[in-house]
Amino acid sequence: MISNIAQNGNTLHFIVTADHGFIYKRDKVTEGDKIGGVGEKNSIVKRRYIVAKEPVQEDGVCSLSLGYILGNEDSKVVSFPCSTSVFKTPGSGGLNYVHGGSSPQEMLVPVIDIKMEKGHMETKTVQIMLVSLVQKITNLITTLDFIQSDPVSDVVKATTFRLYFISEDNEKISNENIYVADKRDADAQKRIFRLRFTFKNKKYSKDKHYYLVAFDDTSGIEVFRHAVVMDLAFADDFGFGF
Repeated sequence: MISNIAQNGNTLHFIVTADHGFIYKRDKVTEGDKIGGVGEKNSIVKRRYIVAKEPVQEDGVCSLSLGYILGNEDSKVVSFPCSTSVFKTPGSGGLNYVHGGSSPQEMLVPVIDIKMEKGHMETKTVQIMLVSLVQKITNLITTLDFIQSDPVSDVVKATTFRLYFISEDNEKISNENIYVADKRDADAQKRIFRLRFTFKNKKYSKDKHYYLVAFDDTSGIEVFRHAVVMDLAFADDFGFGF
C-alpha cells in the first residue's frame, strides 16, 4: 500500500503505527478481577490505568513516573495492573474481552518512520508456476506445463530457473531443466511453456515423498516445491524381477 501511494500519490513520508488487540476470557470479568477502592481525588481513573500525584499502593499494581517516561518534570504517576485485572470503574463489568495488563503489546506503541526515495520503483524477480494438475507420476517420461507469472518489465526482472524432481532424501531422480524466464508478452497464453522430465528407471516407494522443485538460478533460492506420488508400475525390469 505504501509503495502504491508513493508511486501514484506523490507522498514520500509515512509514519506507521498499530494498536493492540484484546485477550478473550471464557468467563466474564468478575468482582475478583477488579481492583477497587483506588484512585485519589482529582486523579484520572480508567479501567486500565490511573494517573495521579501518588502511586497506587495495592498488590498487583505497578507504577511509573510520567516525568521519567517523558523525560520532563511531570510529577504525576501512572499506575496499572500487572496482570489482566482491571480497576473498578462504573460500567466496567460483564466483559469477556480484556486488555493485556503490563504486557509489552499493551504498554508499548510501535512507530515506524518511513521515507521513500523520490522516483524509486521497487522491483521484483519474475516467478513461474506449475499449470499441469499432476499429483501422480506414472511414466518414465513426463511432460508438464508451466507459466511465467508476469511479463518482464521495468519492475519485473528476468531470471533463470532450474527444475527437477527429488526424493525426500534429496536424491535427484530426474533430469534437470533450465528455463530462462524473460518473456515480455502481456498475453498470459504466450507465457506458458512446456518441460520434459525423464525419470531414473528404478523402484520407487509409495511410502516416501517425492517433489518437483524449482530454484532461482540467480539467487539459489527454492521458489516452489510440488509433492507427487511415484507410481511407475513397470519401472526396473518392467516388474518381472529377473
